This record gives sequence, C-alpha cells and structure tokens, in this order.
Amino acid sequence: MRKVPKLPKVIGKQVVPGNMKVNPNINLKEVRTMSEHEMKDRIVEELKKAKETGQITTEKVSEIVREAVSAAVDKTKGGVEELRPVVKNAVTATVEGLKDAGADVKENVGGVVEGAIAGVRSRGDQAVEAAREELGKLETRLEDDKTRLAQRLREGLEGAKEAGAQLPGEVKERVEAAVTDMKLKSAELLGLTKETVKEAVKQAIESGKDVKETVVHITSDATEKALKEGRFRAGRVKEVAEKVMSGAVEAAEETGEKVKDVARGAFEGTQKGIASAVESVGDKTKAFIREDLARTKKDLEAIEHLFRETTRKVASRSGEVAKNALNDLADQTKKTTSVLREKARHAAVATGQRLKQAGKDAAKATTEAAGKAAHVMAEEAKELGKRSVDVAKGAISGLWKGAKDALRKEKEEG
Repeated sequence: MRKVPKLPKVIGKQVVPGNMKVNPNINLKEVRTMSEHEMKDRIVEELKKAKETGQITTEKVSEIVREAVSAAVDKTKGGVEELRPVVKNAVTATVEGLKDAGADVKENVGGVVEGAIAGVRSRGDQAVEAAREELGKLETRLEDDKTRLAQRLREGLEGAKEAGAQLPGEVKERVEAAVTDMKLKSAELLGLTKETVKEAVKQAIESGKDVKETVVHITSDATEKALKEGRFRAGRVKEVAEKVMSGAVEAAEETGEKVKDVARGAFEGTQKGIASAVESVGDKTKAFIREDLARTKKDLEAIEHLFRETTRKVASRSGEVAKNALNDLADQTKKTTSVLREKARHAAVATGQRLKQAGKDAAKATTEAAGKAAHVMAEEAKELGKRSVDVAKGAISGLWKGAKDALRKEKEEG
C-alpha cells in the first residue's frame, strides 16, 4: 500500500514539516525568543570573526547586523509589532559584541543602527519591489488589452460597414452614419480624439458660420465622450483637455483664421465637457470601493485648478493670439465662479457623503490612528528638525574652521 506523506502542521502561524515531532506547548512567543537568541549568537560570532581578520569597519558591522536581523525577521514571520524587540536586541547585542572585541563603539554605532533598520526593511523592500514589478506588468497588460479592444472595435465596425454596402440606398446610408457615430463615440479608445477635433474645427472655419459656437459644441462633445470612456481621474482630465484644446487651436493656426474665436470656443467647450462628465461621476461612484471614492473626491476638488493649468500649458505652445486669449480666459475663471467649479464642488460633496456611508467604522479607526500617528510624527519632526539644525551648524562650523585655517596659513606664508 502506498505510504501517504504527512502534511505540515500549523502552530499558530508557524508551519513545521509533517515528520517533525511537535511540542504541543510551544507557542509563537517561544519561537520568536529562540529566533532572537540565534540572532544574538550570530552577531557575536560574526563580530569575533571580523576581529580575527581585522575587518571591524562601520560597513562590515552594518552588513553583519543587517543579515542577522533579516534572518530573524524571516524566521519569526512576525508582524509590525514584533520588529521593535528584534531591533532592540540586535543593537544591544552588537554594542556588547563590539565592546568584547575591543572595537570603538562610538565610531561603529551608526553602522549598527543602519544595519538593523536595513534588516527590518529587507523583506518589505522585496515585497514593494515585487508589487512595483507586478504593477508594471498590469499596466503593460492594460495597454495591450486596450489595443486589442480598439482592434476588435475597428474590425466590428468594418464588418457593419461591409454589411451596409450590400443594402439598398437609404438603409446603406443609415448604416454608414451609425458606424461613423460609433467611431466618434469611441474616438478616445481609437486614439483619434485630437485629430477628430482638429478636422472638425477646420471644417467649421471653412464654413465661416457661427465658428465659435460650433467649436464650443465640437470640443464639449469630444471632451465628454473621451472622459466617459473610462474612470474619472484627474490625470485623464488633463490629458483629454490638452488633446481637445490643442487640436482646436492647431486647426485655427494652420488655417490662419478665426484663431481668437476658436481658442475661446475650445476653452468654453472643453470646460463644459468636463462639467458634464463630472455630473455623471455621482452615479458611477455607487460601485466604487472606499479607496476609489477617496481618490475621486480628491480628483474632483482639484479639477478646476488642473483645467486652468492645462489651458496655460496649451497657451504656452500656441501662437501669440491664441496664447493671449487662453491666458486671459484662465485668469478670468480664477476670479469668477464657473459652472465647472460649482459642479465639481457638488460632486465632491456627494462623493464625500458616500465615502462616509461606505465606512463609518473605518473612518473612526482611521481618525484615531491618524491622531496617534500625528502625535508621533510631530515628535519625530521635532527630533529630526533638531538633528538637521545640528548637522547644519556642524557644517557651517566646519566651513568657518576651514576658512580660519586657510587665513592663518595665508598669514604665515605671507
């Protein structure tokens, strides 16, 4: 009969091989204590070796402590609360080891602390790096998926167009119009937002009728459609606004006509498009998780500032007429109450209320933690501020001493 291997046993959070005899009385605290004893012994042993080979330097001490602490943290599988005693014991053991080795503790204590902290960070650094790598892969995958989606959309539209070509007159025209409308609706996904706006504005200028009003409609529609293509994010607002305004202004500058009217129309239309997209954010947030709500609220509060910033960016790349018109409009918007500001404010308030409803308990816990963290951070800031001043004074003192020594040497030589 085939022998079934023994499964691992779990003691608290500690997993041990299935064939190992387990002491039923052992607990995680004992495991941690054993691990810390091993860490201390390891530090002392490594310091002895370093002394024998004459290698007790700050760098070497830091390396010894880092490796010992890192190993101890890995063995205990400890949480954040377990890190403090590990570091405390490591620093104590190293200082004692340095004394026993006859090394200068003051000279090496910086390396001791640096090594201990590096050891504590090692696993976290690896996790963060792994997360960054994973995020990079996800971003690449997202772009690939968007490209494939755009290809699918193109193929689908071409299929519909081919079907329409075989239909009688009026039906064929309606199919072609529907295909074009779908392309227009998906211009952002197809990478056509800027070029579509540019071509539309050129045609509006050529018609010579109601140019500014037409540009307002073109840019408003393009902005709203592009922003509704994905989740509302401040970064996307800037990106879309820049594409739309740039496309419109470039069209006017290339034709050499109606530049001021087009610039004003593009500003007004893009602003309206953003405002319309902001209005629709409320319904979408119902499906948002708490972190999404918090980020969306922050993005909404920054929208008008970002819009003005984008306007000035487009202005800086434009000719004199468009540049002056856009900068003037940005200045006026800052001084007066705009529709965008009001809608963004209302949406931000509504999102904030939903955020509270999504996690009152979490908010309370976060507030309490933030209060404690603020106190700790305030104390740390004082400590770091004092240290920064001391370092600065030391540097200045060093400069003065150097200058005095140079002056004295100059006089002696003179």
